[in-house]
Amino acid sequence: MVRLLALGDQFTQHNDGLARLRAAYGAARGHTSAQILVSACLEAVQAIEAQPMHASDAVTEAAVRIKQLAYLTGQAVRHLAEAEALLGARASESDPAPRSEEVDRQIQLARELTALAPAAAVESATAIAAEIHRHRPSASTAADGLTPAERTALQATARGHVVIGRRQAGEYAHSRDSTVHIDTLRALEGKGLIAFEPACAPPAFDGGPPHDRIRLTLNGALSVAAFLGHGPHTPARSAPTARPARPTAATARAR
Repeated sequence: MVRLLALGDQFTQHNDGLARLRAAYGAARGHTSAQILVSACLEAVQAIEAQPMHASDAVTEAAVRIKQLAYLTGQAVRHLAEAEALLGARASESDPAPRSEEVDRQIQLARELTALAPAAAVESATAIAAEIHRHRPSASTAADGLTPAERTALQATARGHVVIGRRQAGEYAHSRDSTVHIDTLRALEGKGLIAFEPACAPPAFDGGPPHDRIRLTLNGALSVAAFLGHGPHTPARSAPTARPARPTAATARAR
C-alpha cells in the first residue's frame, strides 16, 4: 500500500511540473519523468500480484487500474516526445509561433492523461487494504491518534489535492474534494506526517503566484496505509429516548 501511495506522489510531482513549467519542463524533464512512471506502474503491478493474499475481484481490479495508468502514461510519453521534437525543430525556424502552440497542445494532452493518476493509485491502495482487513481484521491501527479532520486531510494529500495559497489575509488551504483547514495541516506538519513544498504547485490562475504543494512524508504514508480500507468510524450511539407507555384499557376508562 505504501508503494502505491508513493506512486501517487510521483504522479503528483510529475503533474505539477508539467503544469508549472509547461514547454520547458516537457523538453527537459517531462519525457523522462513519464518514462520512469511507466516503469513504476509496472513494478507496482508486479508487487500487487506477488502479495500473499486471497485472490478477489477487488485485488484484480486494483492491479488492472494500475496497468491502465501504465498505458495512459505511455501515451503521455508519446505526446511529450512529440513536444520535445517540436521544440528542437522550432529553434531553427524564423517564426516559431505555430510550433509553440502545438508544443503546448501536446503537453496539455499529456497532462490530461495523468491528471487523475494520484487518485487512482490511492483507490487501488484502498481496495487492497480493505481486502487485507477483511481477512485479517484489526481492532486498532497506527493512526488511532488522528482526528477525523486529520485523516481527511491526509487522504486528500495522498490524492494530490491539497495546496497552500496566500492572500492579504494570510495563507489558506485548498483541497479539490474535501474541506481541509490550515490549522489541521499545521498540526500534521508538527507530527511529521506532511511536508510543505514551496511554490511547486500550479497557480490558481494564469500569471498568478504558484501554490505550495502538501505532500506526505514517509511517516504520513505509513499512517495513511494504516487506516486505509477501514472505512469511517461508526459514531457512538446516544441513549435511546424513552417512549411513553401505551395507555391500558383501565387508564383509558379512567380518562
